[in-house]
Amino acid sequence: MRVLVAMSGGVDSAVAALLLKKQGYEVVGANMRFWEYKDSCQNLRPTRRGSCCSPEDLMDAQRCAVSIGIPFYALKMEKNFREKVIEPFIDDYRHGRTPNPCVNCNTFVKFGEFFEKARKLGFHYIATGHYARVGLLENGRYAIFPCKDREKNQAYYLYGLSQEALQHTLFPLADLTKKEVRKIAEENKLPVASKRDSQEICFIPDNDYRQFLRREGVNFQPGYFRNRQGQILGRHGGKENFTVGQRRGLGLQSPQAFYVLEIQENGDVIIGTREEQYGQLFAIESVVYQGLREEDLTREREVLVQIRYNSSPVPAKIFLSTGKVWVMLKEPQRAIAPGQAAVCYDPERGYILLGGKIGRCEHA
Repeated sequence: MRVLVAMSGGVDSAVAALLLKKQGYEVVGANMRFWEYKDSCQNLRPTRRGSCCSPEDLMDAQRCAVSIGIPFYALKMEKNFREKVIEPFIDDYRHGRTPNPCVNCNTFVKFGEFFEKARKLGFHYIATGHYARVGLLENGRYAIFPCKDREKNQAYYLYGLSQEALQHTLFPLADLTKKEVRKIAEENKLPVASKRDSQEICFIPDNDYRQFLRREGVNFQPGYFRNRQGQILGRHGGKENFTVGQRRGLGLQSPQAFYVLEIQENGDVIIGTREEQYGQLFAIESVVYQGLREEDLTREREVLVQIRYNSSPVPAKIFLSTGKVWVMLKEPQRAIAPGQAAVCYDPERGYILLGGKIGRCEHA
C-alpha cells in the first residue's frame, strides 16, 4: 500500500513517516509549499521562532526523509492556501469575527487539495503527524476519535474532513504520547528529534496579525465602545484590533475592567463586565456532519461541545431550529466568539458528531 505522508519539518510528521515504513507501507514524503519566498511575499514570511512552513522547515523535512530512506517531494499549493486560508482569515476580521485558519487549512488544504493530489497520483492513503485516530461507526460513517495523548489531542481541528478523506487517512501517532514520539525520534537519530513544536499561525510574521492585516490592505474601521445599553464609553481606532473576550489593550481610562463582548459590522465594539461575557445559546454555521448523519438530527441530542482549542468540551444539547443547528450549553461559558470552531462530540465515546463555525450568540 502506497502512502503519501505530509512532512512539515517537525518531529511528529517525521516519526509518522518512520513508523509507516517500519510497518511495511511504501512511503513517500511530501512538503506542502504555501507561498513563494520572494520579494512580493515579504509580508508572508514567518520570522519568529516557533512558526512553521519556512524554508528551514522544508530542509528539515527533506533531511528526515533522507534519514528514513524514503523519496521526498515539495508540492506547490500557494493558490489554494491563499483562497481557502488567508483570504477567509482577512475577511473574518473585516466582519468582526475571530478566525480559525488552522481548521480551514486542514479542511481545504491538508485533507482537501493534498488528499486529492495523492489520490490522483495513485496513493492508497495519506498520513500526517496529527494526534488523532479514525474509527468506523455502526452507522457506516467514519469519525475522528480521541488519541492516547489527551493533552495533544487535535480532533478539534479535524471536524471538516470528508468521509472519503477519513477513510483514506492514517494517523500513526494515535496510540503514542508526545514523550514517546520524541523518544522514537531520538532512538532512530532523526535530525528533528529535539526541534521545538510550531505554535504560531504560520503566515503571520512575529505573531502580529494586526500588522499582517495592514500589509494586506485592510483599512481598520474606527468606531465607538458601547455597553449593552448602547451608551458610548469611548472611541477606538479599528474594530480589527479586537477579539471577543479581550481585556487588555482597549485603551480605556476606567477603574473598572472591561471585556470585549461583541464586534459589530458598523465598527462599534460592545464591551462589558466579566459576568456579561457569559453566554449559553449559539448557532453553528457551515456545519459539517461527521459521525452523525444530517438526517438523524431530528430531536435534541446530548453532546459535549468545544468552543476553542485550549478549552475542554462541556455538556450541551444540540437541536435544529429555523434551518440551523443550535447549541444550548448546560452551563454558560465565557467569550463565545463568532468565527471560531464549535465541535460536538459523542458524550460516551468521544468521537466527532459534527462541527462548524460559531454564528449568532445569545448572551446572558
